[in-house]
Amino acid sequence: MDTQFSLRKVLIKDEKLILSWANDPVVRKGSFNHSVITENEHHNWFINKLEDENVLMWIFEVNQKPSGLVRFEKSSKEKAVISYQIAKSSRGKKLASVMLKLSIKELKKFWGDIKILAFTLPKNLASVKSLEKAGFKIISKLKNQISLEYKNQAI
Repeated sequence: MDTQFSLRKVLIKDEKLILSWANDPVVRKGSFNHSVITENEHHNWFINKLEDENVLMWIFEVNQKPSGLVRFEKSSKEKAVISYQIAKSSRGKKLASVMLKLSIKELKKFWGDIKILAFTLPKNLASVKSLEKAGFKIISKLKNQISLEYKNQAI
């Protein structure tokens, strides 16, 4: 059987799933804010993101099984910032770059050739590798942040 990759819009029913992914210890360790997220904090954040016209959020599915989350937030008309996470059960399968490429292709349908930026912690090497494999290039390295920009316009 061929593996099927797809994206679907995040729905209100995904709130608890996304919170569970966000509070996974590996995700917290790789995030800028290491604190566990409360249900109330997440609910407020989640509703705001769902209602924000400058946010696109999709669930990445592998064979129709939720396997990750990708979010784009427009910071201006010219640029957007990408955030993503892979579900614990889907880690180590080289799916992040597949999800990133698929989501960038989908993003272009909504926002055209907008500049896409990503930010990660220097110690989050898996994220840096996934972003680079998806077409991002490092544009700056600071003590506590690596900045990347999407450069592969051939998607």
